[in-house]
Amino acid sequence: MSRRQFDNWLVALIASVRVVVQKVFKPLIIAGGISALSASCATNAPQDTWQPKGPNSKLIDDLQQPVFAVAGIIGLIVAVAVVYTMIKYRDRGQPIPEQTHGKPALEITLTIIPALILAVVSVFTFGAIFKLAKTDDTEMVINVTGQQWWWEYDYPVQNEFGITSPIISSGQLVMPVGTKVLLRETSRDVIHSYWIPALNGKRDAVPGRVQTLRLEADEPGIYAGQCTEFCGLSHANMRMEAVALSKDEIREAIDPDCT
Repeated sequence: MSRRQFDNWLVALIASVRVVVQKVFKPLIIAGGISALSASCATNAPQDTWQPKGPNSKLIDDLQQPVFAVAGIIGLIVAVAVVYTMIKYRDRGQPIPEQTHGKPALEITLTIIPALILAVVSVFTFGAIFKLAKTDDTEMVINVTGQQWWWEYDYPVQNEFGITSPIISSGQLVMPVGTKVLLRETSRDVIHSYWIPALNGKRDAVPGRVQTLRLEADEPGIYAGQCTEFCGLSHANMRMEAVALSKDEIREAIDPDCT
C-alpha cells in the first residue's frame, strides 16, 4: 500500500468512526445525561445528602452548599468562555495567526485566584472535620460490627437509657432522638463503610480497628443508609436504617422481650 493509499484509507476510517459516533454514541450520551438529570430531581430520596436531619449532617451541608455554588459559578464562566472562544476563533480558512509564548501576568493571576479559593475552603473544611471528630460530648455508645452482608449492633449497659444488661441486635440501629450517639465501628471480614447521609458522613469499618462516628437526629423517624465500600457480591443489599425514638421507647425497641 502506497503512502497516498494509506492516507486515503485513514481519512475514510476516521470519517466512518465519526459517523458511528454521531449516530450511535451521541444519542446514548444525551439519553444518559437526561436520565441522570431526571434522577437528581427525585422528590422521594431518603439518601439525599442535601436534606440534613441532624447537627452533624447540617455541619456538612453548611460547608458543601457554598462550595458547590462557587464551583458552579466558576464552571459556568469557564464553559461560556470555551464556547465563545470556539465560535469566535473557529477555522474559517484564515491564515494561522502569529504564535505567542504566553502572558506571565495572566498565568500568575489564574494560579493565585484558585489557590486563594482553595485556602479559604480548606480553613472551613478543617474546622468541620475537627468538629465531626469530637467524641468527648457523646451521651450514648453503640458498638457496630460490619460483616457480609449485614450490621450487628451491640448496646453496652447504659442505665440512663434503660439498658441494664448488654443487648446485641441486627437490622436497625435504635437511638434516642436529640442525643449525641457515638458509634464504635469495626468489621469481622472485609472493609465496609457506614453511611446514613441524613445524620452524618461515612466512616469505614475496618477489620482489627475501631473507628468512631457521631450520630444525632433532630426528630423521630427512620433514616436510611448504605454500605459505601464494595464488600462482595451482595454489597448492594448491605443497607442500614437508624430509628430515632424518644428515650422512653428505646429499651423496648432494642429488646422487645424486655417487657
